[in-house]
Parts: sequence; C-alpha cells; structure tokens
Amino acid sequence: MTQAEAEPVQPFTVLVSENLAERMPYLADRYPQVRFLTVPMEGGEMRSEYRDAHVMFRSAMSAELFDEILLGAPDLAFVQISAAGFDWMGGPILRKRIAEGMQVTRSANSYNVPIAEYVMGMMLSMARHLPTLLRAQEDHEWVRTTARDFAGSTVGVFGTGAIGREVAWRSRSLGAQVVGVSRSGVAVEGFEEVVTSAEVAGVLPRCDYVVLAMPLTTETRHMFGAEQFARMKSSAVIVNVGRGALLDDDALIEALESEQIAGAVLDAFVTEPLPADSPLWSTKNAVITPHTSFRSDGNTDRLCADFCENLDYYLKGEPLVGTMKEPTLGY
Repeated sequence: MTQAEAEPVQPFTVLVSENLAERMPYLADRYPQVRFLTVPMEGGEMRSEYRDAHVMFRSAMSAELFDEILLGAPDLAFVQISAAGFDWMGGPILRKRIAEGMQVTRSANSYNVPIAEYVMGMMLSMARHLPTLLRAQEDHEWVRTTARDFAGSTVGVFGTGAIGREVAWRSRSLGAQVVGVSRSGVAVEGFEEVVTSAEVAGVLPRCDYVVLAMPLTTETRHMFGAEQFARMKSSAVIVNVGRGALLDDDALIEALESEQIAGAVLDAFVTEPLPADSPLWSTKNAVITPHTSFRSDGNTDRLCADFCENLDYYLKGEPLVGTMKEPTLGY
C-alpha cells in the first residue's frame, strides 16, 4: 500500500457561521467540490472536522471557539468576516496567525449601498427639519419650517473607502460639493478634493454636513472632540455611520446643547445597545438610530457575492480583495 492510499486526501473544507449558512444554503450547489461545515453561533465545541478547515466565513460565533479553531486548524488560509470593519476582532492568537501568513478579509461591498442611502436620507431629512416636524406632529402642532437647500452645500466625508465613495457620488448628483478626508490624502474618484487628516482644521469650517465613515483605529479614536466641533459651522450636521468611539460623546453633547452645531445623526455607539440612561437619548437635535444603517434586504446577496468572489480567487490562486491592510492599526 502506498502512502497516498494509506492517507486519503481531505476534502477542501470551508467553515461557515450558522446564521450565514442558514441564509446561503446554495453555497454547496455552487461549489460541489467543497465541504461546507456549519459552526454554531453560540457555544459549540471544537470538532475534529474543523481541524481540516482551509477557509472560514465568519459572522456570529463564540470568541473562544474561534480561537480554538485558529489554534487547531493549521491549514486555515483565510478568514472572511461578514462585517465592513475589523476593529471588533483581535487577540494574540489571531495576531499570531496573521503574522504566520493567514489572511483576514472583510465583506468589502456588502453594506456600502444601504449605508450610503441611509446617509443621504438623513442629510436630506435634517435639511428639511424632519425631526422638528415629527415632534410637532406628536404634539398636534401646525409648525412652519424653512428648509435648507442640499444643492450647493458642502459635504465633508471622513473616509474615502467604498462607503465614502458611495456617499460622494450620490451627494454630487444632488448638487453638493464633496471633500474627502483620509489618512493619505490620495485623490479618489468622486471627490472634488481629498485632504489628509492633518488638514481637517481647514476643512471643517467649509462643511454643511460631516459624514464619519472611517474605520476605528488608534489614530481615529475620539478624532472628533471639542476642538473639532468648535471649528464647524453653527448650521452644520454631523452623521456618524462609522464607530461610536470616533466621537467624544461629552464634547458632542455640549456642542449640541449649546447649539454650537445644528444637529447630529448617530448610528454607532461605544456601548451597544445604547444604555437607557445615556444622555444622548435626550440631547437636543440628536437623532439616534440603533446601528441600523447597514441593514437592508439586499445584504444577503451582497455578502454571498463578496465571499464567493474571494473564494473563487483563492481557489484559482489569485490575490484576495478586502484584506486587512494594516494589522497593527486594525484595518
């Protein structure tokens, strides 16, 4: 008996989080040569089959089980997450595997459209004073407000990645000027101009809307505080679809209560769900939504397309997309 006969070749194995497997039962039909194994969302134990994994499509999963798989599956080559950002992942075991060559990829195009549509809807709603009109309706009051033209306004988009680009072209199509802010300041299609983070002080006084769509890193944590709000127009509105810790909440509350800025739309928070006793709930001119900007009925199709694109690339030996570029910074 030859060694090949004694040691049968293990099937190419992909681990999929339970909630994703339930939404994408057609993966097995698309890849008949691949063995797909479902990993429970909660609890679960390390199974011998997991040790054969080559790829993982990860969403909700026990952090302990994830670490066990990282330790016990030596052939695991890449992990794709169902999120747009990497900041919620970490730990020494993951860092070790990345240093050894394992790749981590994100679902780079799954949420760009719904988040951009949310941003546009919220900017237009604030321009039309919709929160004021809804409060008046609750009180059975007939109030008259004067809207602000969105056309001719300036939108500052912090983060010129896929979400930022989707916001940019939509804003320009409605007649706004769009300035991008990024770490590098490299020109990006769809923006009239792009500046570096170091040039923020000169950009903020020009903006009627400030959109936060950048990743949370050690460099961007609390990027917006009292100094930044002081530079903004008193008529300006800030929209945060990034991460809660991009903002200094105390400074934001002060800026809103003192009418230093006109409004804030917040869809991400340091603690989620937002505690019932958080002062943000009742802050003047703040609109609170429960991290819902990314939720849309087209997400499953986009998540599957993102994952299959990378799985196809991997099976063909080609470079993956949406990879973690700066592991030390978390994006």
